[in-house]
Amino acid sequence: MRFNRLDIIRYGALTDRALDFRADARLHVIYGPNEAGKSSALSAISDLLFGFPRGSARFNFLHDAATLRIGATISARDGSKLDFRRRRGNKNTLLGTDEKEAALPEDALSPFIGNLGRDVFERAFGLDSDRLRLGAAAMLQSGGEIGSLLFSAASGLTGLSRLRLSLDGEADSIYAQRRSKDRSFYQALDRHDEARKAERENELKSGDWKKLVSEAAGVESELAALQAERQQTKTALDHLKMLKKLDPMLREIDIEQAALLDFADLHALPPGFEQHLSEALDIRSASETALRTAEDDIARLADELATSELDSAVLDSAGAIMGRYAEKGAYLKAREDISRVNGEVEDFDIKLTQLARKLGLEVDGDGLERRQPAEADLVRLRVLATEGRELTRSYADIRRRLQEERNRLAKLEGVDRSGRLIDPKPYLDQMAALQPDLADLQRLDKLQVSAEREEAVLAEAVARLQPDVVDLDRLLSTALPDIAILTEERRRIDELRTAALDAAARLAAQEAEKAELESSRAALEGGGTIVTREDIAAARADRDVLWQTYAKTPEPAAVAPFERSIAEADRLADLALADAERVSRHAQITARLAALDPMIVAAQRRRDTADAALSAANAEFHALFAAVGIVPLAPERMIEWRRAVDGLIKQRQVVHGLQDELATLRLAGDRLAPALAALAEATGLSGGESLPPRALGRALFAHVSDLGQRWTDSRSAEGERLSIIEAISRHEERETALKAEAEDWQNLFADAAGRIGLSEGATVDMVEAALDLWKEVPPALAERENRRRRVRGMLRDISAFEEAVRAVVRDVAPELSSYSADAAMDVLRDKAIAANADQQHRTGLLKAVEAAEHRLARCRQAAATAEAALAALAAVVPDADDLTLLLARLREHRDLLGRLAASRRRFQEQAEGQPEDVVRAGLVDFVRVEADLEIERLEALDATQLRRFGTLSAQLAENDRQRKALESGVSAEYAVFEKLSAEQEAKDLARQWVVLKLAAHMLNASMESYREQQADPVMTRAGELFSLLTGNRFARLVQDYGGDDELQLLAERTGGERVPLDGLSEGTGDQLYLALRLAFLEDYSARNEPPPLVVDDIFQTFDDDRTASGLRALAGTADRFQTILFTHETSVVEIAKQEIGAGLDLIRL
Repeated sequence: MRFNRLDIIRYGALTDRALDFRADARLHVIYGPNEAGKSSALSAISDLLFGFPRGSARFNFLHDAATLRIGATISARDGSKLDFRRRRGNKNTLLGTDEKEAALPEDALSPFIGNLGRDVFERAFGLDSDRLRLGAAAMLQSGGEIGSLLFSAASGLTGLSRLRLSLDGEADSIYAQRRSKDRSFYQALDRHDEARKAERENELKSGDWKKLVSEAAGVESELAALQAERQQTKTALDHLKMLKKLDPMLREIDIEQAALLDFADLHALPPGFEQHLSEALDIRSASETALRTAEDDIARLADELATSELDSAVLDSAGAIMGRYAEKGAYLKAREDISRVNGEVEDFDIKLTQLARKLGLEVDGDGLERRQPAEADLVRLRVLATEGRELTRSYADIRRRLQEERNRLAKLEGVDRSGRLIDPKPYLDQMAALQPDLADLQRLDKLQVSAEREEAVLAEAVARLQPDVVDLDRLLSTALPDIAILTEERRRIDELRTAALDAAARLAAQEAEKAELESSRAALEGGGTIVTREDIAAARADRDVLWQTYAKTPEPAAVAPFERSIAEADRLADLALADAERVSRHAQITARLAALDPMIVAAQRRRDTADAALSAANAEFHALFAAVGIVPLAPERMIEWRRAVDGLIKQRQVVHGLQDELATLRLAGDRLAPALAALAEATGLSGGESLPPRALGRALFAHVSDLGQRWTDSRSAEGERLSIIEAISRHEERETALKAEAEDWQNLFADAAGRIGLSEGATVDMVEAALDLWKEVPPALAERENRRRRVRGMLRDISAFEEAVRAVVRDVAPELSSYSADAAMDVLRDKAIAANADQQHRTGLLKAVEAAEHRLARCRQAAATAEAALAALAAVVPDADDLTLLLARLREHRDLLGRLAASRRRFQEQAEGQPEDVVRAGLVDFVRVEADLEIERLEALDATQLRRFGTLSAQLAENDRQRKALESGVSAEYAVFEKLSAEQEAKDLARQWVVLKLAAHMLNASMESYREQQADPVMTRAGELFSLLTGNRFARLVQDYGGDDELQLLAERTGGERVPLDGLSEGTGDQLYLALRLAFLEDYSARNEPPPLVVDDIFQTFDDDRTASGLRALAGTADRFQTILFTHETSVVEIAKQEIGAGLDLIRL
């Protein structure tokens, strides 16, 4: 489908705008700047093809929503064309292009757009920069499934992929090569193996039980003997290890006791003697050190006092010096600012002089201050200037209005009032009375079309009925069964059919089961004689009879038969036990066959009964339609047929209603024609006799409206002329009054202007300029006076500071009299700070000397006390010549005692309560090497005994487990049943696994075939377009299926390198999405009637080369579908002219 012309009649900001599209163009470019209407034109295409959105009032900001119109001329590939318009509304929105705008069928666009909807059109055939950027991200969301990337409806493989994965997953949960406890097949296999093992293990025999009991007794006795041996070995081993461990400890104790003999002379010293001696020696040493330090400090301080000097004159005047120094900053600031402030005073003098010259006065600033007028005169003059401007404006305005009224009067008197005037009111009343009938006639054509369409729809619906209906009127005149009766019959037939199928299926299942059981029993009997319970019971009964006979008459001849019967019964029992599985299975099959025979007979009777009931119900159902001569189909088909007949009844009623309304309107038209002709003749309308009633009514309404307008105009013209004459008179009087007011004002204004020194002929503008200048004079005078006061103050402060500095210099440092005030204050401040520092230093030295003398006295007293304490301690040990050496021996003696106590404590911890003398006795003949060898032998023996103990314990535990299993385990018969159940489950699982695998394989093969048939051509074309768009930097697109069986799309460079989609740059990603979109649209257009591709400024992020490639790609689709590009960029238009040339259709907005 192609646009030949787009008419935007009333839409958005556009009115009566037509866009013609050249038929031979390869690309249509609609160019216009921002706000030119491109957005309106772009949206108009969607609304034209698919209707205005319901409930939305878009693009009605200039035109009323009810008047919005869009039109177009479109053509299809088969050459068919359509001219139509679209209005806003809920129905009958497609209109013809003639003046009547007759409604077109709602499906008129179907041959051109098919089943395409607005959403799919805007997503698939509408492309802008945002969709281009977001398209790549949306394309990658389905894990590489390219069909679903373009549009999910294009392939549908995404759901099939999930289905295939679910089939494979379900099959893997049943069986896979790798064994897993979670897979159901291996669970059944484990159950089978466990059942077989249990079957073998659960055959209880008396010999086995006795053997287990005997083995348990033997193992227990061996364990008791082994436990006694281990206890002896452990005792000997522990004893040797303890002796080996305690031997070095006793030797350490002996060494420390021998060392204590050298300190025997210190044993008699009192407790705490060592601590007292240590403290006294420390006090004496500290006192001697402090004494030497105090003497040195006194000597040093005396030297410093002797060398210190003090300037008393400067110290006495320090307060005055620092006070003057604090004022130095203000003094320097004043000296710095005084020249600047003097400059400002001069600037204000210059400004005032300039203002005087502007005012026309040859005076300086002081003279201007004296000539300054009073404020009242200035205010009065400003008011008069305002009044003058208002009088001027009012006079100009009244002159303008007077001229306008005179022009209106001249124009009104020049209008031609010739022609017959007719009062339109009677004719308007008659037209109003006929208007409802005329409005009804507007529906005549529409009703005719609707009636014909409804009749065609009714005929098509009758033709679609199955079974066929030859005569609808005859069918509707005959009583038909209700839908409720048909529904009940369908339910009854379905129930009977289900019952018949269930009966047949049950019979077939029972017969199949019987055949399978008979085959299984024959197979079991073919493997040898089967001993049944009945055979064993009969043998035991014979044995019991012989025993009872022998018990009554114990004859020797009866012994042999009795023994043979016992042997036979035992033999049969042993055979049954040895072949328990086959015997059990044979017994189960025989019992099941005996139960199946009566069940099969009953199932045959139920099947015959169900078949008969179903045949009777079908016959009754056919009888319901005998009266109308129809052979019914299946009940559900006949219910739909009955509903369709009800729909035909309603459709026929609609057709009859339309036909009746059409006939009524035609009769009304016949009645209206004479009345309309009479009105046309009365009002002077010519040519009305050739018009149909509806057209004649519209012509009459326009003609009578024109007559009414002329009548109204003629009645109002005279009143308007008199009103204009009256207004002219008022304006002339006002003009005279304003002239008088202007003369009075001029006299007052001249007097006020003279008071401020202006000449007699001064204008309002000159006065206003002078007023503005006089307004600047007072602030300038005030600022000049402010600066003068500041200069006087600064001079006063500078003089006072310099006088105060000279006074201080005379009293303290006359040598500084030649210095400037600020320099002298800097020197005096330094002298004052130095004198104050000398005074504080001397005071500190005196205090330090006094403190040092007190400290020296205390040190001498402490030294005397320490000497007295040491003399008292030396008296306790008269033989000790050196107290320091004595203290060292005391400390060594104390350390030896501590080590001896620690050694004995470790011995007690390791000896495990044995006395020291007992251990020493045990070590009399102890040889360490021999003890190590004996320990190794005993450890090896203990390890051997421990391993033996573990083996016996395991044997005893296993023996106990076997006995408990034999006592409480399941029977062999139960194990056989479990094994058979596991076998059957494994068969069912294997069958289910095969079905799932086959389904997954078939589905995968179908998907691969579909991908090869459908995806590859689209991807190949997309690769070609991608290469074109990238300037051959990329050669093609490659499809690759990863390990997770998901399709991955790769871009291959010209050098062979493959790049994943997330590795592409942002611009290249946009080009890829554009290539995929164009490839899909080409594929779509090969199978459908394609609408135009509408592209809106997608090259905003493209450089010139990419834009040129994109334009060539868009132009290359011209033979498949129409492409319309909207843009506001001049560069895009220029590139399009260069690349496309004559094939470009440029439309400017």
